[in-house]
Amino acid sequence: MTIEQQERELEWNVQSEHNPFAEALPESPGMAAPSEAVAAFDERSSPFDETIGNAVNEAESDRLYAQAFAELRDEAFDEAVAFLAEETEQAVADRFADESPAHGAERERYAQAQLSAVRFEALQYLDALEAEVSGKDLESLTGEQLDEMLERFDPQHGELTPAGEEFIGSLVRKAKKVVKFVAKTAKTVGKTVGKVAGAVLGPILRKLRGLINPLLRRVLSIAIGRLPAPLQAAARKLASQITSEAFESEGPAFEAMLHEGVSHEGAVSPANLTDVEALAESFDAALAEAMVGDATGEFAGESLEEGEEEADAGGRELERLAEARGVLIDSLRTASDEEDMAPAVEQFVPALLGALRIGINLVGRPKVVRFLAGYLGQLIRRWVGPNLSGPLSNAIVDTGLRLVALEAESEAGELRTDEAAPIALATVVEDTVRRLAESESYILENEDLMQLAASNAFGAAVASHFPQRLVRPALRQAPSIGGTFVARRPRSVRSYRKYSRTPEVELTAQVADALPTFGGTTVGAVLRAAGATFPIRARMHIYQSAAGTTLPRMIRLDRANGGGRARAASSQVHPLTPEAAGLLLREPKLGVATAPAYLRSRNRIAVGQRFYLLEPIGAAGALALSGATATAGTRLSPSRTWTVVNLRRASITVGMYLSEADAQTAAEGVRQGRGSAALLQSLVGIYKAGAQTGASAPDGRLRVVREDSEDHEEFAPSGPSLPPATVAALRRRLDAWVLPALANWTRDNAEAFARAAAHPDPGVTVRIRLTSVPGLDAIARGDTSIAPGALRGTPSIAITVTSGRRRK
Repeated sequence: MTIEQQERELEWNVQSEHNPFAEALPESPGMAAPSEAVAAFDERSSPFDETIGNAVNEAESDRLYAQAFAELRDEAFDEAVAFLAEETEQAVADRFADESPAHGAERERYAQAQLSAVRFEALQYLDALEAEVSGKDLESLTGEQLDEMLERFDPQHGELTPAGEEFIGSLVRKAKKVVKFVAKTAKTVGKTVGKVAGAVLGPILRKLRGLINPLLRRVLSIAIGRLPAPLQAAARKLASQITSEAFESEGPAFEAMLHEGVSHEGAVSPANLTDVEALAESFDAALAEAMVGDATGEFAGESLEEGEEEADAGGRELERLAEARGVLIDSLRTASDEEDMAPAVEQFVPALLGALRIGINLVGRPKVVRFLAGYLGQLIRRWVGPNLSGPLSNAIVDTGLRLVALEAESEAGELRTDEAAPIALATVVEDTVRRLAESESYILENEDLMQLAASNAFGAAVASHFPQRLVRPALRQAPSIGGTFVARRPRSVRSYRKYSRTPEVELTAQVADALPTFGGTTVGAVLRAAGATFPIRARMHIYQSAAGTTLPRMIRLDRANGGGRARAASSQVHPLTPEAAGLLLREPKLGVATAPAYLRSRNRIAVGQRFYLLEPIGAAGALALSGATATAGTRLSPSRTWTVVNLRRASITVGMYLSEADAQTAAEGVRQGRGSAALLQSLVGIYKAGAQTGASAPDGRLRVVREDSEDHEEFAPSGPSLPPATVAALRRRLDAWVLPALANWTRDNAEAFARAAAHPDPGVTVRIRLTSVPGLDAIARGDTSIAPGALRGTPSIAITVTSGRRRK
């Protein structure tokens, strides 16, 4: 395509039906085309582009690594790291209102001081534990004796913050897992290498101690808006041993690629290149590698702190993006009427790509970037300048910008009325570039497809961030509501967008139970755990993430819903998918389809993902907004069901956690004399609800374990690694085994359940263990075409009940 042809093509795109604005743009005689045509590319690979590790070996060390990593993975530790990062971030934000790089050193020192007490307690505990267990003959101790010995070293937290207490508690549990794992494997491994558990544990606990400072440095980086690398990234080469079966599904495969730095064409970018969940995973991977290396005599002796100095400060991509976004806003605000903004856009794009994992799709394609800058510069020039931006600013204010606290932000000097239009244009530019970067490489390498993708990306961005009356009817996302997404704190490292309207909805129990949310549970279960009763009349706050957004910070900063109680409120944030938007608002286009990887946890979200928070109207519904208490260890979780299938042991564990509200309802029925019938009704209802949610949930609430390890990761399972037909057949047989067993168990154990519900720990966990399960041996051998009779027979079944939310 010649330059003249491209100029005509650009003019066609601007003035044709592909124009997203409600009216055709007037012709501009001086319209300039990009200086170069978009040609085929012969580029070097992105510097971020790496390959996933080699095929998994079946060596003993690999098998032990799989067991160790599985044993260490614990959602409680992930949550503790997240809580610590959130609490530290809030402390820094309360102390420093300015997030500019000029105050970076002060903010970093303050965060370091906030974490100093946690560091001291962690290191002191690990030193004492190492001194006690080093050289001891732990194999001779019974399980009870080992537990008693370990409990003697449980630290007294003193004056730690709630997040500090939770982190130390989760670290103590992890250290105990290390000791027990080594003691359990010492007999079999020790015969080969001539070591005993006590001799092995000293070096391993020193490795664990050596990981504390790097971990807390990365928590600090996350808290001040930087992007640290995972801990000891080399250990991630073994991660595929744990999730190799799940690589066929989009979510876990994409997450694994993120850890390895591999591009994933056509994917979406995580809001933060390293989130707390990835940080916790890499911590466990590094620790598991140390455990296996020392246990087998194969540890290479490399320092776990090697290369940490470079990672101390963390990546400053978010800071650079915030600065570049501010420069773009200023350029748009001070430009003359219809000034060509292509140079300003071209200067902004590299900073955005640096903060996006998917930005690698455009790295090394300067011709595409220049074309995109020229294309966007022409499209937005209609709204640039003192005489042209006014109508856009007025239209934004008319859509309800004051509902997102325009006045308050004006007093802080952060958002002025004359910045409404420039901020909207800058947001459209950012969203368009991000959407185009999500394209497959073959689209970016084909001129026609790339230009069509750019046009579609721009149209979607305008529909999201322009007042609806300025958008073509066919592109309007929610015409019955008439709002638009407005960038909040656009000059901050933690920017986000909020919808300018806050519609009121009525939520019935039936609708709430049909709305899936993070972690494979439902909105109904989350609200019931918080003490809500239905129906609920609520205001619906709607958000969209940007690069750097975290849900707790977003909710805390949003003054419209009360701010302040960030951790409690963020537990009530749910993904706004097209299905949820259609069910709640009858406007499905207001929702965004999201990859399964970003529906598993609130700690891992995508750029451009949308969310909603329900603010109950009236005092009676206020409890539902608070969600859970912020006191360490007492946060209220919704009821949920999970399943772990251990192929090697031919066993299945079905766990059911009943929230405090559900547990007390069932226990009250027992106390009122309805006995086993009331309890059975509650258990069956929660079991079936979990199975129904799991059938459509991204993780399926079913985890297949191929190694000989204990049931683990029960509250954060991966997606099923078996063919859907096999999983469906297994679930049907599981129902036939579990439900009659529950009916028999409740006849004699209703009082035991009531006693567990009376314990101070919130909620009750019921665990059903099935052993000698028929048919699992065939699946373990790789025969996934299970014959109808292969799952016949009766396994051995044992049911236990414990107070609280138990992982083990």
